[in-house]
Amino acid sequence: MDAVNDGDLSEPQRHVGNLIRRAQQLHLATWTRVASAEITSAQYSILLVLERRGEASQRELCDEVDLDRSTIADLVRRMQNAGLITRERSAGDARRNVVRLTELGAAERARLAPLVVEVQRELTGHLAAAEADALFHGLQAMLERPSSVEE
Repeated sequence: MDAVNDGDLSEPQRHVGNLIRRAQQLHLATWTRVASAEITSAQYSILLVLERRGEASQRELCDEVDLDRSTIADLVRRMQNAGLITRERSAGDARRNVVRLTELGAAERARLAPLVVEVQRELTGHLAAAEADALFHGLQAMLERPSSVEE
């Protein structure tokens, strides 16, 4: 840790993994309080992708939202049950499910949009602009790193 004198921090506070876990907990709590207790941030990401694309296969959603197939299948099932999306077999490929946004899903995406901005403001509003920018770019760079684990 070059940027921080890790001698000033006690275990486990000096470990990046612990800080990421705590930041994720903060994000989940803030999301639930500010945006929605019913629609998760991952589900919101699916709503955004479907709004942009019009439709997508579950595999395409996996790639766009960066989640595994079993997680996407569960999210799609729950979102379909909530009336946010429709899912049907592709006419051209019976192995492929095509997912589309419903009117309710589009309305929820629009309703949540300003709340998502508020979540981000609450999470990073106390940071200087350069710190918020560095956090964003640092997380992007970390996630773009090629995985050393076979998927």
